[in-house]
Amino acid sequence: MHAILENAIEKNALELSSSSFLPYHAQDLLSNIALLESAVSELEHELISLHFQLSQERNERRLLEYRWRHSSSQSLFIFSDIMKAPNAVDEVVLLHEKEVSMKMDTECCHPVDVPKLIKEVQPNGLWYHPNQLSEEMVRCMKKIFVSLADSAMPSKSSALGNHCSSLSPRGHLLNLSVWSSSERSVIPSWVQSPQFDLQCNPEVLATESTCDPYRVRGKLSWADIGSYRLATEVSWMSVGKNQLEYAAGALRRFRTLVDQLAKVHPIHLNCNEKLAFWINVYNALIMHAYLAYGVPRSDLKLFSLMQKAAYTVGGHSFSAAVIEYVILKMKPPVHRPQIALILALHKLKVSEEQRNYSVDKFEPLVAFALSCGMYSSPAIRIYTAENVREELQEAQEDFIRASVGVSSKGKLLVPKMLHCYAKGFVDDAKLAVWISQYLPPHQAAFVEQCMSKRRQSLLGSCNCGILPFDSRFRYLFLPEKISQ
Repeated sequence: MHAILENAIEKNALELSSSSFLPYHAQDLLSNIALLESAVSELEHELISLHFQLSQERNERRLLEYRWRHSSSQSLFIFSDIMKAPNAVDEVVLLHEKEVSMKMDTECCHPVDVPKLIKEVQPNGLWYHPNQLSEEMVRCMKKIFVSLADSAMPSKSSALGNHCSSLSPRGHLLNLSVWSSSERSVIPSWVQSPQFDLQCNPEVLATESTCDPYRVRGKLSWADIGSYRLATEVSWMSVGKNQLEYAAGALRRFRTLVDQLAKVHPIHLNCNEKLAFWINVYNALIMHAYLAYGVPRSDLKLFSLMQKAAYTVGGHSFSAAVIEYVILKMKPPVHRPQIALILALHKLKVSEEQRNYSVDKFEPLVAFALSCGMYSSPAIRIYTAENVREELQEAQEDFIRASVGVSSKGKLLVPKMLHCYAKGFVDDAKLAVWISQYLPPHQAAFVEQCMSKRRQSLLGSCNCGILPFDSRFRYLFLPEKISQ
């Protein structure tokens, strides 16, 4: 009887009535329990729906309060236009609320000149040119993100406090002697291995003032990181009136671009055109989703967002998850096991016509082009149909030059994403040689010198350390190349 009562909430009334061996009153009681449980479940669903409606009404009220406080004719005109678009309330309120789920700044390598960003585009008719449309989407979203970076940066101490987490401290050249005994207990074994002197050549290794977008504790970075030295970092958001007004107008223009996607038929594009088109659309969609819904705080919530965020292309709805894993045929990310597990358990459903929109074959280098806005993600750039293969090769080389470093023990430090990618081509014993081919000659020679010293010091059995994937919010934007 106790077991039956425990399982009552998992049974319906019809199933319970079949327990004829029970007394009539017991059967009646169990049926009532099942009915009540069903009613409670329905009420819970209604409560969730009411909570969502309340959230929407609260957003509208905040928007009206904001418009009342800043009742200039220009801002009212902008908001009245953007409110005509779907999800406009969510987007505008999310942009207005300061320091809620993500913050942005441009502290890294490149200053922001907002007036230069406010350049009107004429987006109408771009659906005739799908690749130009996708390029303009990334360009427009980049301008929105950078414009939202508050010029009034947090104080140096608070910025340091936020950036110097235990996973990724700000300094590049930390020495073990400055770490406390409690910190030493959590330092990976590859950091605590015996040291040997490195001849620190300033032409090879960075100083503390050098731009290092992938700063990690114990990592000595390169003085020359290639194109990433020109990247604009966006990792904080603190929105003022001017930034909000610009972003509202830019979002209105962006929605004009999104609306035109419905008229695009990628099936008519060639292989390179499809590849560049879908990469750009994916990156723009993820950025748009972050503005509309906020930044997810876990891989599980990120995958949920990737299923919810979708654009209509050629009359079909394509979510970010479908674009990445069906259209671009990307493999489950081994460096992010939670998402890989979800993909193994969850089958993405698409029609046969949608599959016809996909690229002809899997291109591994796309791993260096897609960004989920995480600290360890590669930088955003605009991909063109004419040069997409060369641009993907550059994306790989640029990421390697910016993210790989060495430790004070001469061990090559490799991001987990890059390590998982390289496993498809080389084994761990040859990883350093494989990476060196993408480094400038003087850096490659330095790596070989470190490997040689480790072999002489009997430390050569493990020449590479794997840096964990850092999922904190951050975008890096590379400048566009000026066409000749």
